[in-house]
Amino acid sequence: MQKYDVIVVGAGPAGSMAAMKAAQGGAKTLLLERAELPRYKLCGGGVANWIMRKFEIPENIIERVYKNIVTYIPPNYEGQVFPMPGLGYFGVCRDKFDYCLTKMAIKAGAEFKEGINIRDVIVEEGYVKGVVSSDGQVFRGDVIIGCDGAHSIVAKKSGFWKVWFDQKGENWRDHMWFCIGVEVKMDKKIIDERFEDNYLFFTGREVAPLAYGWLFPKRETVSVGLGSFAFSMNKKPWSYMDYFLNKHPVLPKLLEGGEIVLRRGAWLPIRHCQRPSYRNGVLFAGDSAGMVSPISGEGIYYAVRAGLEAGETAAEAVNNCDFSSDFLSKYEERWLSVIGEQLLYQEKLFLDTVGKALEVKDEKLRHELYEKRLLEAIVGYTQWIIEWILKRKEKAKKD
Repeated sequence: MQKYDVIVVGAGPAGSMAAMKAAQGGAKTLLLERAELPRYKLCGGGVANWIMRKFEIPENIIERVYKNIVTYIPPNYEGQVFPMPGLGYFGVCRDKFDYCLTKMAIKAGAEFKEGINIRDVIVEEGYVKGVVSSDGQVFRGDVIIGCDGAHSIVAKKSGFWKVWFDQKGENWRDHMWFCIGVEVKMDKKIIDERFEDNYLFFTGREVAPLAYGWLFPKRETVSVGLGSFAFSMNKKPWSYMDYFLNKHPVLPKLLEGGEIVLRRGAWLPIRHCQRPSYRNGVLFAGDSAGMVSPISGEGIYYAVRAGLEAGETAAEAVNNCDFSSDFLSKYEERWLSVIGEQLLYQEKLFLDTVGKALEVKDEKLRHELYEKRLLEAIVGYTQWIIEWILKRKEKAKKD
């Protein structure tokens, strides 16, 4: 048995930032990761400018700067360009980016153990008190922070799935996209010529029945993926990718001459963030609590911001020797104050657009409406976030 003040499960962006902040706050912190880093992560790899500036991410981590979203929608598949003035969206490869954040946590004083697969949690007298690995190792802590992704073992084993899903008459899959992706190696010059500073979205039931496909160009590779609500996939997921790569009216031409060098699948929480995100002795941040945009599927920014708040709250709990739900509730207040406005707005926009399309019973009409409503949601959110950023800048000038 090993005892710590704070144990963070999962070394993605949320977990590394939580571990860094907890260690900086004076807590004896352990960061656990089931893989060995650096490791590939299925993701478009778009990172907000705020993160790059805040943490002075090295230039060699940045693969590309995106300035426009280009959408391809049936039946015409003509690219529609939506500029993102002032957003400053950066393309990264998640293996390098995530490892960079993990090294920040280690530098701050967190202990890091990789290759540790968590299978259970320890609950005593209503408090989460530790975690148990698949090979029987026991790690005890006063605050456990679950940052272990969409299929969070920490959340499931500590009873949160019952609160988040079962008690509402839902199940975990109702909130999930299943995503698959490939990395395509291409000549750097060709990537520059074909994609410039754009990243691409594709809709259509042949690509993704109730979601979309994406393409994020990097330096020498292109990240191509698709995701859809798990319940909407009536074929094997890779059948959709086969169509996307080889039969789609646009994509095969864009990838001509490229070589697929990697394939992966993953789950992504998409409907809304889950609350409560805390209980006696435990907090959740990032994908484990559904902190993902239901419009774009982007989650890195929200994971980083929530991770920071989780780590700071955990360190304060240690310093105050108070690990109760009442004390830890300030974590939810904090993440709501920094990312809640964006996530809650997107949830409402999702329900008013895509959500209404999903309610249509006729399958053909549902798909047609989904494509239209998704575009409305993307345009609506892009406009809102630009206005939000401008307001923040004006406020900063006045302050």
